[in-house]
Amino acid sequence: MDFVTLAFIFSQLWNPDIVTQLYLFLLVVCTAYAVCTKNINMAHITGFILFTYSINYFIFQAGLINYITPETNKLLQGTIIYGTHLLFSLVLVLILIFRVQLSRLLSQSKNIELTHFDGLYHWIFIYTSTVYLLALLENVAWSYFEMKSWTLIYDNFEGLVYIAWAVSCGALLTMMICSSKNNRSDDVSTL
Repeated sequence: MDFVTLAFIFSQLWNPDIVTQLYLFLLVVCTAYAVCTKNINMAHITGFILFTYSINYFIFQAGLINYITPETNKLLQGTIIYGTHLLFSLVLVLILIFRVQLSRLLSQSKNIELTHFDGLYHWIFIYTSTVYLLALLENVAWSYFEMKSWTLIYDNFEGLVYIAWAVSCGALLTMMICSSKNNRSDDVSTL
């Protein structure tokens, strides 16, 4: 139900600036919750996603991509834009696949372990990587090969990405709820 609700909310907003900021805000809330509850696994999962998406967001917000992409060359412009998104998404996939090992390098906590959510998150971002790759290939077909009717991904790009963000947010909320239930059951068992 969380996924459907978030997908509906994201699709109604349909403005990249609002949706991206909302997504980053939810990541900040989940990371803060994980830190407050001292759930190191949740903190690392959400922190890695937040860190990667924040860098990607600020690169585009600061206009760094616009400074190096000539508007006259649509092939180069689309390649840099979609390629940057693809690069960040693939880096996040690798980080999430090796999350436990990376977390152990960053922290000396003995509570770092593989969670049920570790098996889910990298698939979400494999999906976004696929969307970015298809957008990149479609841009090449549209710009270089003059296949002007190939705009399926371009026309639906935000929606395809928002679906992944909604699933990610739903999984984050579910992770928070499961963490809360585990904390309560641990408190009851100590009585």
